[in-house]
Amino acid sequence: MASTLQPLAHAAIGTVFALLEYLRETPSGREDLYKLGDPLGYVLDDLLPIVEAAKQLGLLRIVAGDIELTDEGRRVAAADDPERKRLMSARLAGLPLIADIRQALEARAAGRVGKKAFLDLLKERYSPVEAEKQIATAVDWARYGALFDFDPDAEEFVLGTLS
Repeated sequence: MASTLQPLAHAAIGTVFALLEYLRETPSGREDLYKLGDPLGYVLDDLLPIVEAAKQLGLLRIVAGDIELTDEGRRVAAADDPERKRLMSARLAGLPLIADIRQALEARAAGRVGKKAFLDLLKERYSPVEAEKQIATAVDWARYGALFDFDPDAEEFVLGTLS
C-alpha cells in the first residue's frame, strides 16, 4: 500500500472533461494555461487542480507554459459517455490510491474493505482533513470508472456498486 502516498489532485471528473472538451475545440488543441481561466469561468487557483488531475490521468501535458491534449486526451474528449467511461476506467484504475483500494477489494472474498486502514496510512503523510479529501476524491473517481463504491454506513469500500 505504499503507493497511496502519491496524492490525487482534487477535481471533479466533470471539470476535467470540460477542460478537455474546451481544448479539443481550440484550433491547435493547445492553450496558454494562464489564459484558460476566463473562457472556462475559473480563477487560476481553481483551474490548477483540474489541470493537475488531467495531467495525472495522462490526458494532457504542459509544454512551455501551454497545456495541450495528449492523443488519449483527444480520444476521451471526443468520446460519447459510454465510451468515455470505458476509456477512463483503465486510466483511473492505474492511479495509486485507487489501484491500492481496488487490489485490496479483489483480495477479499466479500469484496469489502474498511476505510480506516487507508485513512491511517494517508494520515502518516497528510493532515486528517487532506487524508479524508484523498479518500473522497478516490471514491468519486472510482465510481465514475465503475471500479468500486463506498458504503458510508459500514465505512467500507465495496467492489461493484451499492444497490
